[in-house]
Amino acid sequence: MIEAENLTKFYGEFLAVDHISFNIKKGEIFGFLGPNGAGKTTTIRMLAAIFPPSEGTATINGNDVVHNSMEVRKQVGILSENPGLYERLSARANLDFFARLYDVPKDQIDTRIDFLGDLFDLRTRLDERVGTYSKGMKQKLAIARALIHDPTVLFLDEPTSALSPEAAKSIRDLLVDLAKDRSRTICICTHNLFDAERLCDRVAIIRNGKILTVGTPGEISSKFSGPPTIRVSFTKLDTNITQLLNNIEGVFSVEQHPVKKEVFIKVENHEINTPKIVKEIVANNGEILEIEPIHASLEEAYLKLIMEVSLNDTKI
Repeated sequence: MIEAENLTKFYGEFLAVDHISFNIKKGEIFGFLGPNGAGKTTTIRMLAAIFPPSEGTATINGNDVVHNSMEVRKQVGILSENPGLYERLSARANLDFFARLYDVPKDQIDTRIDFLGDLFDLRTRLDERVGTYSKGMKQKLAIARALIHDPTVLFLDEPTSALSPEAAKSIRDLLVDLAKDRSRTICICTHNLFDAERLCDRVAIIRNGKILTVGTPGEISSKFSGPPTIRVSFTKLDTNITQLLNNIEGVFSVEQHPVKKEVFIKVENHEINTPKIVKEIVANNGEILEIEPIHASLEEAYLKLIMEVSLNDTKI
């Protein structure tokens, strides 16, 4: 659906996006993660044909963002960090206005507005002024506005920013529905790693205009957060059990909790090593209460990667 090759953007002499290449599949939720000024929003603006790249190419569904920019704009919907709604107008008037800007056929506008009102649970509030809406409702309306012309691709900048937990969950559920059940391709710029980990099929981590890595949240967590950990809780814990665990092949380290009757075991591969660990504990009369793998979070991997790159830049 989206292809970028050596995509680059200069602002004068400042290099905002530095020759990045990636692809995004149809129906995928793809996240751009990175600190402020990393180049995330600039990348999305180039992909949406808001302004042209300085170098490189990008296509949306086969349409070049420079040579077929009008066709690209017809196929994309955009939610900026500031929703940009007309608060003195009703939600219906907002959607009607943007539908006309996108040349939606007049005989389809009312049907689309009602459909989006139902989809975003706003049907009974469409004729109220947007100024009376909560933040969550405004965010829903802004996404509905981005969908009014039935685009195949959505670009969303911080879609759950400053929302309550309930409103944020509602937005996440809607985005998953749009991608999985309605075949929309969704690109998200966010600082919210909780959202990225739960929403995105894949993410790209960007810093100083360069893509540091691309992969699923699980792949990136495993790659940059070190070996997996297994937590074992006991009804009673003897010191000899801890010593025995250290001698199992594939175990890197064993750390005993200072208060609780549990140990944390770093292993090479939890699927291979967990049965060995259980077998060794049972053979030595250990009484297991609970056992579970602890997977590193995307946040841990992200911070580790960003810090490593920062330290390398400082050394240079």
